Amino acid sequence: MRLESSLPLMSFEEACAEVVRYLKAAVPLGFWSVSRQENGRQVHVSVQDDVYGKAVGDSHDWSDSYCQFMVTGEAPHIAPDAMAVPRFAAAGVTRELRIGAYVGIPIRAGDGSLFGTICGLDPEIQPTSLLDHAPVLRLLADLLGRVLEAETLREEAEDRSIELRWLALHDQLTGLPNRAMFLDRLQHAVELHRRDHRPVAVLLFDLDDFKAVNDRLGHAAGDDLLVRVGERVLGALRAGDTLARLSGDEFAVLLEDGGDPLVTGRRILDSMREPFVIAKGHAQLTAAVSMGVADLTGHDEPVAAEVLLSHADIAMYSAKAAGKHRIALYDPAMTLPGARDLALRGPLRRAVDAGGIDVVYQPIIELGSGAPVAFEALARWRHGSEDVPPDVFVPMAARADLLPELTAHVLEVAGAQLARWSVEIGHRRLRMSVNIPPAVIVDPTFPDAVAGVISRYGLAPEQLVLEITEDSLLADLPAARAVTARLRSIGAGLALDDFGTGYSSLVHLRQIPLQYLKIDREFTGDLDTNPVTERFMRALLALGGDLGLDVVVEGVERPGQADVLRRLGCGYAQGFLFAEPGPAATFLPAADLMGV
Repeated sequence: MRLESSLPLMSFEEACAEVVRYLKAAVPLGFWSVSRQENGRQVHVSVQDDVYGKAVGDSHDWSDSYCQFMVTGEAPHIAPDAMAVPRFAAAGVTRELRIGAYVGIPIRAGDGSLFGTICGLDPEIQPTSLLDHAPVLRLLADLLGRVLEAETLREEAEDRSIELRWLALHDQLTGLPNRAMFLDRLQHAVELHRRDHRPVAVLLFDLDDFKAVNDRLGHAAGDDLLVRVGERVLGALRAGDTLARLSGDEFAVLLEDGGDPLVTGRRILDSMREPFVIAKGHAQLTAAVSMGVADLTGHDEPVAAEVLLSHADIAMYSAKAAGKHRIALYDPAMTLPGARDLALRGPLRRAVDAGGIDVVYQPIIELGSGAPVAFEALARWRHGSEDVPPDVFVPMAARADLLPELTAHVLEVAGAQLARWSVEIGHRRLRMSVNIPPAVIVDPTFPDAVAGVISRYGLAPEQLVLEITEDSLLADLPAARAVTARLRSIGAGLALDDFGTGYSSLVHLRQIPLQYLKIDREFTGDLDTNPVTERFMRALLALGGDLGLDVVVEGVERPGQADVLRRLGCGYAQGFLFAEPGPAATFLPAADLMGV
C-alpha cells in the first residue's frame, strides 16, 4: 500500500490529512476525522465532513465525545449500528448529533499515552462489512503514532541542537558571549580592518583581587558579582559593542564601529564606583578592574586576531603593575613576561593543529606490589631546539583558546597507546589518565568525544580516567556536574587532581561522581621528615577512604616517602621514585604489567 510506505516521510499534519483522504475514499462514511486530546477537549486536526459541518480546529469536550467510550473499552472500535451499543444509545439521547454508524481507533504517543483518535461517523446504519476495515484502521493508527513519535523526536533534537549551539557560544553563568564567540567576532573585525581599513579595538579586563571575594564570601557570592559586573558593563557600552566573559573573572570588549577605546574604558571603570550588593543583600563591595587596550586605526598595519588579543593581555598586566583599577594602552615597548607569548603562540597553534605535541607517560604504582596499574598522559612541546616547559605552554594554550584542541589531541594519542598496550598485555585492566582543563569539563559535547575514543580503540570505558582540578568546578559548577554525570554514565572514570591546592568545598565535591582522588605533591615534600605533614597526609587519606575514593599520592621522589605512605595505608603513588615521564617505548614491553 503506497499510503503505508509514504506516511513516515510526512509531517504529522500531512500524514493526518492523507489518512483522512484515504479513509474517505476507501470507507464510505459521511464523516472522517483525526483528532487530538487537548485540555480536556477533542480537537479536530484533519477533517472531511459531508454531514455534520465540522472543520479543522473545531473542538468539543471530551466528555461529549463518543470516542471516550471506545477508549475506555465500554464500546467497540467499530459499530455498524451505533444505537445498538448500549453506551452509545444512552449517550445519544443527550446529543443532538445523529449517529447511525461509528468507527474509532486510538492514536498512542511514543510513551503509550493517548494522543487522540481516528474517528468515522455516519447518520445511517452501515452494513456489517464495515467491520472488515478493522485491520487497516489499526495499521493507520499505529502509523500515525509512529509519525507523531518521529516528529516529536525531531523537534526535541532540533531544540537540543539549538541549545547546544547556544551553550557552545555563550557563558552559562552570565549569558554573555564566551571566548569562542568573541574570537569569531574579533577575527571578522580584523578581516574588515585588513580589507576596508575599519578601526577595531579590544579592551581586556579582570577584577582585581577577585580571589579574595571567593575566599571571604564564598563562590556563590563570587558568581553573583560576576553576573552583576557583566550587567553593569553592558550599561556602559553601545548597542553594537560586544562584551564577552572569556574565563574566570576575565572579560573582553570588542569595538568595531570606531569611537575612542580609552573613553569606553573609562566609562567601564566609572561604572564600578557604585558598590555592588551581592549575596542576597548580605554583602556590599566595590569592584576594581585592571584593563588593557589594544587597537588598530585605519592607518595601522593588519595583525592577526590572536596577536591583537595578546597585546591587550600584555597591556592589562601593565595596568596591574601600575597600581590596579587602571587602563593601559598597549605599547610595543612593553616588556612584560607575558610578551613571550607573541613569539610562541603562533608556533604553538601550528603545532597543535599539525599534531606536533608529543605525549609522554608516567606510571601510577600500586604501593603494595610495586606494579604499575595506570599511566598519566602528559603533553610535551619541543619548539625548534628548545623544550618549552608545560608550565609555560599550557597556560599559553589557555590564553590562546587552544586547550580544547590540545586536550583532544592528547586524549586521542593516549587512547590509541592504551589500546596497543592492552593488546600486548592481554587484558583491559590497565588505566590511562588524561588531564582535562576547566574549559573542556563544562563543554556539553565533550562526553561524546570521550565515547568516540573509547569506541574507536575498543577500550573498556573504565580504562579511561579523566583528571579534573578543584578550580575546574568553580567557573560553572552546574555545567561541570552535568558533563561529569554524562561521563560517568558512559563508564569513564573521574579523578580529582591536585587535591588540597584549590578552593572548592566538600559540598561541591559531593556533587561530582568521582572515583579517584590525587593528593598534590605539596603534601609530599617533607612527608618523611615532618610529623605535621604526616598527620595532614593521614587525614587526607582518611577523607578519601571515607568518601569511597581510591587515593593516589603524587610527587613521591624518595624511598622514605613511599615507606610512610605504605605505613599510612595508602594504595597508590606516582613520582620520580618510580619513573619520570617518558615515551611509551620506555615502559613496554614490561613483564610486571602482565599482572595488572
